Amino acid sequence: MKKLLVFLLFTISLFAHPHTFIEVHPTIKVVDGAIKTIHFKWKLDEMTSTILIMELDKNADGKIDKKESAYIRDNYFIILKDYSYYTHIKVKGKLIKFPTPKKFIATIENHKICYSFSLDEKYIAKDTIFEFGDTDFYTAMILKKEFVEISGAKAKVSGVDNDFYYGYRLEIK
Repeated sequence: MKKLLVFLLFTISLFAHPHTFIEVHPTIKVVDGAIKTIHFKWKLDEMTSTILIMELDKNADGKIDKKESAYIRDNYFIILKDYSYYTHIKVKGKLIKFPTPKKFIATIENHKICYSFSLDEKYIAKDTIFEFGDTDFYTAMILKKEFVEISGAKAKVSGVDNDFYYGYRLEIK
């Protein structure tokens, strides 16, 4: 009976952890206190990337060409709209709808799948907070201070315990 209980607890725990880890690399340009450009690069973990490269690099040349990138955008990236692209934007403390990402490009860098995209929206820098995380536990978004490139302002990176999932916060100062 003990063995069965341990097995059941182990099995249940398999459903409560991330399956994909994504490093978030934001590049933000602030001019006169306003955010002028926002660009994100997501670097998927090695295991997920290996599986996706085998599936998505149709010509097996070790690169993602324009046609493959468009396929990834349409079939893997755009569906993340339902999850706000694992990014929550707060302006003056109010959660706003995630804007439509622009200029999406998928690439392979150092054997990892990378998604790059930009946001056209403009925000007042000191009023804007970005939070990264997946409320469904399947994707772990990782943000470290050394991943952030910001010009014209300072940024603070911190962890956020949202009671039922862990995420990261980027505050523009």
